[in-house]
Amino acid sequence: KTVVRRKEAKDGAAKCAICKEELKGTSCSPKLSKTERRPERPFGGYLCQKCSEKVFIYKTRVMNNDMKISEVPMQFQKYI
Repeated sequence: KTVVRRKEAKDGAAKCAICKEELKGTSCSPKLSKTERRPERPFGGYLCQKCSEKVFIYKTRVMNNDMKISEVPMQFQKYI
């Protein structure tokens, strides 16, 4: 018996894990290497620039004891 297996196509452009906005500077092309497909910065290819800036701000405030981790919005706590 011959079985044909097909890969499902991806849903399109990458989206931010927090705000679901389309990520800029990412590509799905398999011809590019992994580092060429996503930006080389913290959370690159996973969070958009606005959300990563907010994560860095909250992380700095928590580290400087200006804010408690419980005061950070829930969707950002995972990344701190």
